[in-house]
Amino acid sequence: MANNYDPYIRQPYELYIAAAWFVATATTFTAYLVLPSGNSMLIPWICFGLLTLQSTVKGLDLVGRGRLGQMLTFLDVDKLLKLIQPEKMWFGWGFDWMPIHTQRAVDTMLSGIKMSDDQEHPGSPWIHGLNLGKENEINIPLKSLEGHTIMFGTTGAGKTRAYELMVTQAIQRGDTVIMIDPKGDRELRDRMELECKRAGRGDAFLFFHPAFPGSSIRLDPMRNFTRTTEIASRIAALLPSQSGGSDAFTAFSFRALNLVAQGLLETGKRPSIKQLRYYIEGGAEALLIKAIEAHADRVDPDWKNSADPFFVKAKAGKAKKMETITNPEWLAIVEWYRTTLSNGPKGSEGIDGLLSLVEHNRMHFSKMIASLIPVLNMLTSGDLGDLLSPDEEDSNDHRPIFDTSNIISGKHVLYVGLDSLSDSIVSSAIGSIVLADFASVAGMIYNSGKKFGRISMFVDEAAEVVNLPFIQILNKGRGAGFQVVMATQTLPDIVARLGDEARARQVIGNCNNLITLRIKDGETQKFVVETFGQTYIKTVQQSISSGVNSAENFAHYSGNSGQSLTFSEHDLFPQHLLGHLPNFHYIASIAGGRVIKGRLPIITH
Repeated sequence: MANNYDPYIRQPYELYIAAAWFVATATTFTAYLVLPSGNSMLIPWICFGLLTLQSTVKGLDLVGRGRLGQMLTFLDVDKLLKLIQPEKMWFGWGFDWMPIHTQRAVDTMLSGIKMSDDQEHPGSPWIHGLNLGKENEINIPLKSLEGHTIMFGTTGAGKTRAYELMVTQAIQRGDTVIMIDPKGDRELRDRMELECKRAGRGDAFLFFHPAFPGSSIRLDPMRNFTRTTEIASRIAALLPSQSGGSDAFTAFSFRALNLVAQGLLETGKRPSIKQLRYYIEGGAEALLIKAIEAHADRVDPDWKNSADPFFVKAKAGKAKKMETITNPEWLAIVEWYRTTLSNGPKGSEGIDGLLSLVEHNRMHFSKMIASLIPVLNMLTSGDLGDLLSPDEEDSNDHRPIFDTSNIISGKHVLYVGLDSLSDSIVSSAIGSIVLADFASVAGMIYNSGKKFGRISMFVDEAAEVVNLPFIQILNKGRGAGFQVVMATQTLPDIVARLGDEARARQVIGNCNNLITLRIKDGETQKFVVETFGQTYIKTVQQSISSGVNSAENFAHYSGNSGQSLTFSEHDLFPQHLLGHLPNFHYIASIAGGRVIKGRLPIITH
């Protein structure tokens, strides 16, 4: 039993046939001109000529199909800008992938064509030729991209070049642009700065990178909040959870962060990561006293007179001793507050909580925040401390200070490089806390009803930084104008980061668009083809049988042949072809059910 197939991508054997017909044509034409009876050669000459033309056209068509997928195109930015249509994103050249292309792919694979995948030229370019060598400009409506986009691709497949193409257009459109780049790709950073200048937005470009503190802006990820719980959440999100019983430690750390933040607000100071570390690592006793004094000044300006007896008692050594406070004046203030204000109408819930934190057993407290201290140390050590906890009163530091709110309101273009290759743990923490801050601002924008235009956020190597606040951006950011494009190599990377496949699926499920470059991971391939759906293909099967039957001195021979047409369900895009896409080639599912096979250029200048 055998399959009949039509190899749409193969060697152009018709060109060899055309060459033979050409020789025959030339011979008959010569005979027509030379021989006395040459008129008799006119009809064969015309026939041979037509056969030559037919074979040549067919052969060249096949050459075009194979060559198209091998093309590596460089595109000048000025030419790119002329290709962009209003309210659309230009995304290379290609065609809408239909069931007929699935049929052609299966037929071609049945022909035994070589699946080229060498290191110098990975991939099978014939896949792009399945539209019979034809392709069009790919323009994706920006409205479709509002539902966020996930992009998969193995190393070197072209994710960064795809980002260059998207970012260039976003800058030219006038979007607020945020690029979170854990690797710190210099070419991408330079492209963003260059496009800002080209678009007349030179002042809009901002650069943040912990490895280059001298040229980096200072970025305060704690400036924007409506409740102190948001501050605690941003740091607590960096702690391990959902495993090994660590949730109790995370909850305790969250409470400690929240109470210290409330105490700082009582004193009139805005919380910073440095201050949180100082009072959690070194003890919050001094902060408690400052908070009580500041609160007392507001609710009872004459509080010092009423506190005099408590000071006298403390100096006489009769005040109640505390494990963490031995200073007589501090003991007096605490006892005065506990006696006169605590739990009353003039009391402060934040101070009451901070007081209980100070009174907590020291050894148990140290144990419960054991996972919090390293995180705070990471975010405040060396130059990074000044970058993430900027001091506005430091007149010697002339680096500008920004926060996520004025980045968005000022329609800036922010490049955040995280240097993950040098220090993956710190870079992951920075990326996560910056995303948490943007999630908070997205909530504020959504609640206020204000519109700041399109906010194009790009997150490369998303598995390095994705966290629960980022899921909130995907869930609710659309209403605030956020349009997210996140890229990762495989689905298991996100599962490993979040520690839960269901939560990883939640992240992916919030993206209405999927773009896939070459991927090798089987689980990711399976997820992608499930997203694309299935179709039906037809298979023609031919059967041939023969037999012989001998009886006495006679032999009876018999034979039969037949064909059958069967239809079977098949992945719309064959799964294993995802591992054979050439560099810069992609297959995409766009909101609304459109599936696109395309290829991207490398933009220059």
